[in-house]
Formats: sequence, C-alpha cells, structure tokens
Amino acid sequence: MNNISRAIAILGIATALGGLTPAVYAASVVNPNYPSSPMPATETNAQDLFDRGVEKSDRGDLHGAVEDFNRVVQLNPTFVEAYCNRGLARAALGEYKAAMADFNSALRIDPRHADAYTKRGTLMIELGNFPGALAEFNTALRFDANFADAYYNRGLAHSGLGNAKAAIADYDRAIQLQPEMAEAYGNRGTVRYRLGDKSGAIADLQQAARIFSAQGNVPAHQQALTFLQTIQQPSTAKPPVQP
Repeated sequence: MNNISRAIAILGIATALGGLTPAVYAASVVNPNYPSSPMPATETNAQDLFDRGVEKSDRGDLHGAVEDFNRVVQLNPTFVEAYCNRGLARAALGEYKAAMADFNSALRIDPRHADAYTKRGTLMIELGNFPGALAEFNTALRFDANFADAYYNRGLAHSGLGNAKAAIADYDRAIQLQPEMAEAYGNRGTVRYRLGDKSGAIADLQQAARIFSAQGNVPAHQQALTFLQTIQQPSTAKPPVQP
C-alpha cells in the first residue's frame, strides 16, 4: 500500500484516498519525526510485528497487515504508529469507521502527534468533509510546521473547497520541503491549468512524470503523460481538479 499520508494523489489517481485504493496513498507509512513508541525488552517482538505489518501493507496484503497491527497493540497498547498504520489499512479496505477509531486512539495517546492528525484529515477528505480535513491539517502544522505531507494534503482540502490559490501555496511549500514529491507537482499542475497557466501546468506535469518514472511508479507516470497530452491539445476541455 503506498501509504496514506498523501491522500488523494490526483496522479496516484483513482480517487482518492471511490474506495480508498492503495494507488491513491503515497507517503511514508511512518513519519520519521514521530518514531515508534519505545517498548520494554520483553516486547521487542511487537516491533518485529509492526515492521511485518508495514511490509504486508506495501505488498497489498491489507488484511494480513491489520492482523499484525492488532497483535502489536495487544502487546503495546500505546504504540501510536501501530494505530495509525492499522487505520491506513482499514481505510484502504473501506472500513472507514474503524479507521477513524484508530486515528482517534492514536491521538488520545499522543494529542500532539502531527502525523495522526494528517492521516485523520486524509480520511475526512475521502468522506467529503473538506472543512474538517482543513482543520486537521492546520492542527498538524501547528505541531510540526515543516511537515510536507500536511501541506500537501491541506492543498487537496483547499482544492476541494475551491480555494485554488491557497492550494497552490500549500503545494509550493510541500515541494520546498520535499522536492521529489511528485504528487504535489501533479496536483499543482492541474490547478494551474484550471487557472489558465498552461505553461506552468505543463512544467509541473513534466516534473511529476519525471519523478514518477524515477520512482518506478509506472501507473502514475503514465497518468502524468496522459494529462500532459490532454492539455497540450488545442481547444481541449480542462481536466478536473481532484478531489
């Protein structure tokens, strides 16, 4: 599962984060700014189970991942990232209520966990609650002002609310913090095109395609090329801004 901190990747496309499909999630499963909770020596197998759950998620074995994360939180009920990642897997399975419960549990354990707010916000986007999502990302950035995924996802929320300029500003910041975030280039490109900046849109989509290709993400690379071909054709309809 390409993770979910970057929810809807318009170029990851599906949409976003009908059912949360693995293709729409893109970003670190574990935010390096929020390391896993320390565990007593007698519980070191919980870390192994967590790592295995992440690997299963990456392979698309979401049910297997949930089973591993279940065991992790049994062994260590305060393992915040286990709740977050179980929430991601459940969201990808369409189990939105359970996913929300996991993100809520993570935040009860650590109310300042920016990554958990961001993940909960991406789920709100999927559920169509853009104002709620915006509030989540604002909170995440209050606790971590340099969290690229929060800026990226806030850009998606702004886009969903029709705030194109605010969306571009957030994509700009996400790219500044993480220059190889292909999804941010792709989404910024489509917003620019909607605003009439065709040359800027083409440049962004070309950059997105380049990065996706370098990452080996063939579907997203092809999608970026398809968008490019579409907007480079004369008198073509403008592609919709996601979400």
